[in-house]
Amino acid sequence: MSVFADRAVVLLRYDYSETSQVVALMTRDHGVVRAIAKGIKRGTKTRFATGIDLLDVGRVVLSSRRERRDKLATVTEWKQTQSLNGLRDKLFRIHAAQYAAEITGHLIEDWDPHPALFDHLLAALTELAEADEPLATIVRYQWGLLSEIGSLPRFEACVACGRGENLTHFSSREGGMICRDCEASQIEKHGVTAETLRRVQEKTIDPPLAGAFSLLNYHLSHLMGRESRLAPKLVPRTRRQNGQ
Repeated sequence: MSVFADRAVVLLRYDYSETSQVVALMTRDHGVVRAIAKGIKRGTKTRFATGIDLLDVGRVVLSSRRERRDKLATVTEWKQTQSLNGLRDKLFRIHAAQYAAEITGHLIEDWDPHPALFDHLLAALTELAEADEPLATIVRYQWGLLSEIGSLPRFEACVACGRGENLTHFSSREGGMICRDCEASQIEKHGVTAETLRRVQEKTIDPPLAGAFSLLNYHLSHLMGRESRLAPKLVPRTRRQNGQ
């Protein structure tokens, strides 16, 4: 049994019993760790316990058997170190933060450290806690996550023929843009406007960003194997489908 401490962001949590919770933590030095926090909701005469909340940031001590990393680790200590109360002041802030947690939890392998991505996630959540518009922060995070896992698409030329003109569609399976001449042969594809393509090519992360968000979310959803449940709350579905 190994015991270690790390910084963590809570990506997922659900009640396991009246006093315990199961959590998925994005830790800085150990990647995503899924663990059980036994008795975390049990209060005392001097302490009212509410458990660990979604998107909490804290210092965690975990115990785990190295030879059984497929099993839940155990939370032996938890201390919240940063308050992001502003996330809950606006509905769009909490939706954006939950979206970032959702894509992270699904695309980062358990026990695979990504310290730079942890820093990026924490910076994004801190920024969202005061944001008046979330998409710029989220698009930067989408880009950073895709870069970290080696799945950033090719936007500068057609992945089928290599030409850089008339790029009209995106294929997640092919890993990038498809030109007008090649798109007819592609079954899986997503229409992309010229303005959206310009933004992702130039990494112009300025509003309006619905098209850039939708394009990157389309790719992320393909990688996850399912649609994000939070994406429709950030951009109306009709605008996402039209690539606007």
